[in-house]
Amino acid sequence: MDTIDLEISSILGQNGRISNREIARRIGIAEGTVRQHLGHMIESGALRVTAQVNIESFPEVYVALVGVKIDGRRLNECACEVEKLPSVLTTMIVTGRYDLIAVILAPSRRTLVDFVTGQLSKIPGVKDSETYVVLRNFGQWVAADKISQLLRDEIKDDER
Repeated sequence: MDTIDLEISSILGQNGRISNREIARRIGIAEGTVRQHLGHMIESGALRVTAQVNIESFPEVYVALVGVKIDGRRLNECACEVEKLPSVLTTMIVTGRYDLIAVILAPSRRTLVDFVTGQLSKIPGVKDSETYVVLRNFGQWVAADKISQLLRDEIKDDER
């Protein structure tokens, strides 16, 4: 990323709905240059512009950090499998007490319990885990499509 990319990203980080014309005006470059930089950043995977929701506006939803100990030979495979689980927002291989940390979003206590005791424990290579339930978030925003899908799935499960 160059300085123009960083400036564009910063402006979009404040308001993802701002027009290319307004970005160009603020930076002092041509609108076509903004379009070109945006296209490159999006195509390369360096930037994604999405709707985000403040997780604090969903008080019934649990956010948790799950520290996972893994059989060292299976670290990458386990991380990829954990990342695929529906409640997972992000997975990170880390140093320290755990091998990986998963940030999860659970629309109910039942879903949180199922994640830890059912889904996570069935992944080959997972040896142990410890869950930290977040009591309050400060500045945590979540992709709107992720939380919407989780809540729709929870409603479907309740209807069964």
